[in-house]
Amino acid sequence: MRIGELSRLSGASPRSIRHYESVGLLSSGRDSRGYRDFDESAVAQIAKIKLLLGVGLDITDIVVMLPSADTSEVVYCARAQERIDEQIVRIERQQALLSEARSLLLELQRVGQVTATVRPPAEPIRAVSGNRTAGIR
Repeated sequence: MRIGELSRLSGASPRSIRHYESVGLLSSGRDSRGYRDFDESAVAQIAKIKLLLGVGLDITDIVVMLPSADTSEVVYCARAQERIDEQIVRIERQQALLSEARSLLLELQRVGQVTATVRPPAEPIRAVSGNRTAGIR
């Protein structure tokens, strides 16, 4: 499929698709007129890329973590495993913070005030907004 159709199906801009290809996350052939020709699997690969970007990883981390477009094998190096572990811990902290916030909001909704004691997090929690993260204290 051509880049415009891949863009439409995946929700990624043509510019992003070209970037993912340039860093090795996607591959394409060329048709008889020289246009990029992507395989159907590119839609799923872009979905993975977008999910990882959405939770705060940057493209350099994703390049290390996801299989390359030319192979289905994942070759983990120590740095990739470290980054994966860091991201899992960060996501778990976010889940705990969101769970506590949900409980407080439900109590506020039900009772009209918050009676529970809230402890500040021991260390800043990283909140994700798009592909940028910001520390919350």
